[in-house]
Amino acid sequence: MKRILVSALIYLVTLGAAFAQQRPQYTQYVTNNYLANPAVGGIESYADLRVGYRTQWSGLEGAPKTFYASIQGSLGYNSNSPKETKSKYGFSQRNKYKRAVPHHGVGAMVQADEAGLLKSTSFSASYSYHQPLNRYLTLSSGLMGGATQFSINSQKADAIDSGDPYLNKLTNSAKFDLGVGLWLYSPDFYIGVSGLQLLRNGGDYDNNGSSTQPLMRQQPHFYGTAGFRMQPNKFLAVIPSVMVKMTDTSAPSIDLNVRALYAQRIWGGVSYRHEDAVAVMAGLNVSHLLDVGYSYDVTTSELNKVSAGSHEVTVGFKLNNRGKIICPTWVW
Repeated sequence: MKRILVSALIYLVTLGAAFAQQRPQYTQYVTNNYLANPAVGGIESYADLRVGYRTQWSGLEGAPKTFYASIQGSLGYNSNSPKETKSKYGFSQRNKYKRAVPHHGVGAMVQADEAGLLKSTSFSASYSYHQPLNRYLTLSSGLMGGATQFSINSQKADAIDSGDPYLNKLTNSAKFDLGVGLWLYSPDFYIGVSGLQLLRNGGDYDNNGSSTQPLMRQQPHFYGTAGFRMQPNKFLAVIPSVMVKMTDTSAPSIDLNVRALYAQRIWGGVSYRHEDAVAVMAGLNVSHLLDVGYSYDVTTSELNKVSAGSHEVTVGFKLNNRGKIICPTWVW
């Protein structure tokens, strides 16, 4: 049992500060802010289904690999934005926007993350309510609940006593999860704050349903996000954005991003993650039903000596998209 724990600790130390933040690392959250904030659910008039796969620090044995899928949409919401029907390129003028209507949003997400001996699989569902404040501003509040299954892959470790009943007891553990968020948005900007994994001392259960000590104590994660849109002409939109991530056990992590969208079809961008990576990303809105994206992170930390960078691929589907919206309405 001690050998298992020592091996896991070695992985944590080797992989560095990224593990101080227990939730998976993403680069393409810039096109799926629902990953970090349940209040985003239902922001559009269609159902947004997104699937992604990320390999972190390619070439490093035991480096994180993450699969995720999310779906979120509105209940009884038909957008009043003229962008959906009148603006062929870019975004509509402010004076053409009508006051939005209050509406509800729902969503769900599944994530599977593996790093060295450690595995986690989580499922969550969310509810949000969008309340217009005036003609341009809407405030959404969201609540998320779910559970995460943690495990140690003992088959990858050299245990001294593979028959140790204590080992079998601790290789699987489940924890409940709770998250909240706020999202203030307009045709020109967005600001969001959220907290995830707020149940630090949530229930833990072993394979037999009995209470046990936590395999991994969940740390609350806090996110602050902001972005705004600049539009030099009707064909081009440029969106700088920032995300700040914090936990009790790590220093704040800051992401600086800038993306450019041409004719609502082709987009590209760069991202800087402080003391960690520089990323390039690009994507294509194939149609009003399908879009794809890819990003490559160049590691700037000490891990660049053993890592060939990180890759992330996403595929998005716009379901029940009656307005045939090609690009998301609310500050892509």
